[in-house]
Amino acid sequence: MCHGCFYGGYSCGILAHVKDGRLVRVEGNPDHPLNRGRLCAKGLAAVKWVHNPHRLKYPLVRVGEKGEGKFRRVNWDVALDTIAERLSGIKNELGPEYILFIKGQASGWFNLYHQLFVRFIHALGSPNFSWWGPSVCFIPQLFYQACTIGGDRYATADYENADFIIEWFTGGGTGGPARGGAESANVNLRTVPIQILDRLEQGAKLVLINPQLIPLGANGRAHRWLPVRPGTDAALALSMINVIINEDLYDTGFVSEWCFGFDQLKGHVQQYTPEWAERITDIPRQEIKWLARKYATTKRACIRFTEAPQKKDLGSFAKAIAILIAITGHLDRPGGNVFFHQTADLHIDTFENKISEEMANRAIGAERVFSRMMGGPAMVGADFFSVINALNTGRPYKPRAALIFCSNPISTARNPAGIAQALKNLEFSVVVDVVPTPTSRYADIILPAATKYEHEGDVALRLNHLATCNKVIEPVGEARSELQVLLDLAVRLGMGEDFWQGDYHAMLNEYLAPAGVSIEEIKKDSLKGKYLAETEFMTRRERYSDLFANLPDKKVQLYNLIFEQNGIDPLPTYVGEPDDPINAADLNGKYPLIFTDEHSDYPNHHSWMRSVTWLREIRKDPYVKINPITAEKYGVSHGDWIELESPHGRMKAVAWLFEGLRPDTIMGHHGWWEGCNELDLPEYPALDGGVNPNTLYHWEQRDPITGDITKNTLVRIRKSAPPETAGPIQEVI
Repeated sequence: MCHGCFYGGYSCGILAHVKDGRLVRVEGNPDHPLNRGRLCAKGLAAVKWVHNPHRLKYPLVRVGEKGEGKFRRVNWDVALDTIAERLSGIKNELGPEYILFIKGQASGWFNLYHQLFVRFIHALGSPNFSWWGPSVCFIPQLFYQACTIGGDRYATADYENADFIIEWFTGGGTGGPARGGAESANVNLRTVPIQILDRLEQGAKLVLINPQLIPLGANGRAHRWLPVRPGTDAALALSMINVIINEDLYDTGFVSEWCFGFDQLKGHVQQYTPEWAERITDIPRQEIKWLARKYATTKRACIRFTEAPQKKDLGSFAKAIAILIAITGHLDRPGGNVFFHQTADLHIDTFENKISEEMANRAIGAERVFSRMMGGPAMVGADFFSVINALNTGRPYKPRAALIFCSNPISTARNPAGIAQALKNLEFSVVVDVVPTPTSRYADIILPAATKYEHEGDVALRLNHLATCNKVIEPVGEARSELQVLLDLAVRLGMGEDFWQGDYHAMLNEYLAPAGVSIEEIKKDSLKGKYLAETEFMTRRERYSDLFANLPDKKVQLYNLIFEQNGIDPLPTYVGEPDDPINAADLNGKYPLIFTDEHSDYPNHHSWMRSVTWLREIRKDPYVKINPITAEKYGVSHGDWIELESPHGRMKAVAWLFEGLRPDTIMGHHGWWEGCNELDLPEYPALDGGVNPNTLYHWEQRDPITGDITKNTLVRIRKSAPPETAGPIQEVI
């Protein structure tokens, strides 16, 4: 399966062509149900990803100062023995909680990688498993939705049956345009352009709510484009609820039988008129009314809302979207927003029971309401924001060691300077990755990770289809699978009994046990995978008794008793973002433009793959999009380097003039830093003054419950010289 969007879990099928032990070409697997032979640019560039001159090939040990980027080569035994010795020493001297495990998005969520990572840190005795995703991306909005409309996953857009489709601040499938469906039934929201285009040909209507016109809606494909002012989406959603309720367009049968608190909601939204929302969102009131009426009165209508809204005012947006879906009767019905389930729950024990209540409460960030409501700190782990603050302040205590697996928070997370300082403050850290990153510069040991093509892959399930990966070439250098690295390290730490004595296939078979098949059975026909029998629950709709079982009164919470009991506003109340033209009107003169960033792009994913030649040729320079009208005002031409300054930091980027963007908005793209040797493109700094949009945001501007950090601020721009370059990591002989 493909590496492009992430390397763990279910992804597009690939056929690999090998000559003389070298990967020479790939093509899409026509028998794979997700992509049916299609591949996007990232997948087609697999050869250049594997045979990339930037690859880490050998274990490295730091010989310079942290951040300096000087290392020397060692063998795997030395590296693993050193790691085991240091972790054992810290555990025995101070306690296991002083050891952190930090994962990134590249390995995916809740799959075998994720579960093995959690199992490892829990087996070690530490509750401090941390990941950046719950602070900016997947989990915060899911929390609000699950507490409002139930279920244990997102209610996702049923594109295949929809007649009216709203894409709300999404990339429109830029993250994986070859997919014919979401790659996982239980964790991911995905725009599926192939399904949308099919529906448009059959007469469905597409509406985009986005500061920019995304490619999916170009060339007349979008029936409407509503260029909302960044950060004000909640105001638009609340005004739609106002129209739907006041014009009696809601589903009276569903609301009366399955919803609690309608009268309170009705009274609350009277303040959120379309006229009020027009001033906030810059969307004309008549457009708001049209959208509300069309969505409410179309029998099969769905909303694909971004899983990464990243707002301090996340609560009002996430609650309002869930309520919109519910009161219109579009919840878990064909063509609406459906809870898709797979036929089996693949899992291994992640050893929460090995973490005592006392130790769980030692998890960094355990005191948060969010942690308690999401199942407790042993399940939730350590809040990343709190981890960084603990490393920099020593409160509540200062962790001493971290294992960082394919995560590059200096480039992908807010507050890169604070994260760099936190990494300096660690006594010992290990980074495992495919290529060196700004984060790995601060490591004591760097371990080279194998790509999906160089080791026996994990297994994954989508709906009822099981798939796995084959090892098609030997690893470049001495790279190893992250899964095998953890198994080997566990054995060295005396935890072999809990880790199958390092037996990779034994681990895979335990993970597969809930499906009743073995890895050997799947590999008999790995091209097609294995289809399991569908369950009745998978195919049934309107499963409200099951979906609402854990909600008060077993009903959708329009007035939310769960929130009320936990000191959270039970209704969606608009607040807005701290740095916006209305809430920060005093800054408008100095910082007249709005800045936000988009989640993904066709040639890369987060901070991955910008060293891959074929992809870098598509997007050569770190860029921000700017409307030509705005560019002319500032004397900026297409391709000019500009400096952007917010009240919180500075960055530089190349101007990409784009007419399909609000004139008051600058649209960035995060994750830039990497050079590309084959194109003579240098590496750039990821800290303040470099090419990292995360320097522009305020670390403390977070949703008070989930910790979701805003991606909205105000900036001023000017033409500039390019930033200084950063030297590559050096291997010192």
